[in-house]
Amino acid sequence: MDIDIKELIKAAAEGIDLKDFKGDVVGVKVVENEIGNVEAGGIGVQIYHEKCSPMVTNTEEDVKSAIEKLMEARDENGTYIMRDQDQWYAVFRVLSAKCGFPQKPKNFVVTMANLGLDNLRVPCKYESFRKVSLHNLPQNVDLWHQYQNTADQYSMKQVTVAVRLMELMG
Repeated sequence: MDIDIKELIKAAAEGIDLKDFKGDVVGVKVVENEIGNVEAGGIGVQIYHEKCSPMVTNTEEDVKSAIEKLMEARDENGTYIMRDQDQWYAVFRVLSAKCGFPQKPKNFVVTMANLGLDNLRVPCKYESFRKVSLHNLPQNVDLWHQYQNTADQYSMKQVTVAVRLMELMG
């Protein structure tokens, strides 16, 4: 029995019991904010029901443009706001929470490379993610803007990048 994947996803979204479908159903979720996640060995659809509000713009070109602008953004002293590799964590948090990007740092780094964002002034490397410890910030990236004046110096680097990226993306 050939099953149209759209029918299968629609059925799952509507809560229909999938036991009547023949074949292997590995996982079906409702797609809300999908940019396109292709994993080795096949196409994987990742869906996220976020507590964060979704961005207005979420195409690959919008994201790429915003990150390129972020790389050139400077503070009031003329210093780049994105200056350390560990600040990619803030980019990762914004894009995974608000645009459906991968929620695992390794997959996120691969996605950035696939978008051609691996040769920027501050490169995105997986090793950078393992060093980040933000115990003073909430999980919900939408709340980070509230910490712009109160975060410790280390967390402030992340907050500044996250807030600026969200501004650039609308």
